[in-house]
Amino acid sequence: MKKPILKRLEHGFKRMLFWVSRLYLKKGRKDFTSINPLEIKKVLFLRPEKLGDMVISLPVFYNLKNLYPHLKLFTICSPRNIAVVKNSAHIEKNFLYTKNFFRDLKVLGKVRSLKVDAVVDMICDDSVTALFLSQYSSPGAWRIGVGKTRHREYYDFNYKYRTGDEAHVVDNTIKLLTAFGIETDDLEKHVPPTIDEKCFEVAERFIKSIQDGTGDKLVGLNISAGRATRVWPVEKNIELVNRFLDNHEGFRVVISSDPTERKRAETLASKFDSRVYTFPEGLNLLEVSAIISRLELLVTPDTSLVHIARAFRIPVVGLYTRFDKNFKLWKPYNQDGGAVVSNNNYNIFDIEVDDVYNEVSKLLKAEVSR
Repeated sequence: MKKPILKRLEHGFKRMLFWVSRLYLKKGRKDFTSINPLEIKKVLFLRPEKLGDMVISLPVFYNLKNLYPHLKLFTICSPRNIAVVKNSAHIEKNFLYTKNFFRDLKVLGKVRSLKVDAVVDMICDDSVTALFLSQYSSPGAWRIGVGKTRHREYYDFNYKYRTGDEAHVVDNTIKLLTAFGIETDDLEKHVPPTIDEKCFEVAERFIKSIQDGTGDKLVGLNISAGRATRVWPVEKNIELVNRFLDNHEGFRVVISSDPTERKRAETLASKFDSRVYTFPEGLNLLEVSAIISRLELLVTPDTSLVHIARAFRIPVVGLYTRFDKNFKLWKPYNQDGGAVVSNNNYNIFDIEVDDVYNEVSKLLKAEVSR
């Protein structure tokens, strides 16, 4: 599937900028072994990407800060993902990269004044944006990368992404910590966003209001995704919910959606006489996350909610296109099953209700048997 023309033009311009300026870029040190965290004070992480990218980065921040509490961690993030880390106890400060040249230049001046000891580029490909940010943000710092090929020579350390059936984006991302001499196999990898008590209170009030004193358990159904090709047809959502309610007493279904698709969620809920509700209107991401933390299971297309739910160890049935790199890297983490894959590379429209329902039943049964 071709990228939109504006995105292709943007990438073309960045490639041209790279080739023009590459002679002025500082190359990585070839004698790198590892960084001793006890000999540094400040680390900057570059993550100006999507929401899910920041969610799967949380184990990196948590473990580094947990092992070396004296370190001050900073991020350059995006307006799309800052909500994940804005309350984090592990991050000293977050800086916004907005793609507004003059505003970003001012922000980068503040970042540069920090004089960090190491810059960690968490973008897992040859991003020209990340390359320039890593060079400009602190010229004398160690530069750590992941998944770099053409730009590898500009980083002191680069972790090469694993691929294949056993690879996952969470495991690949946390391997960045090997640059600090940290073995990652036994580290905590289920790290949810930091959620304050008020968000949990919002979640508790909502859950009590729909349980009606029954104590019924909740299953979540997210109907929104970043692309139309990832949105499952409404008639299949209706069939799935009907089958679930008919066969699972003591459960209720709560429907999540993007705020722009609120009406679609309400229309779907209205198709059922009882036991089906929508998430409250106007919630922020952390309030939504607090509700997700109380679910028994979440059904969702391939979105950031997959990773938020798995951070809380909530079982997830995720709907994916057949594109191998996507669902193998981004499937529900550390979970047996749960990834339902389309028969094509382009959309999830042909995923059958039977396949989703069977995964739901299997995961719920596995939870009961624990």
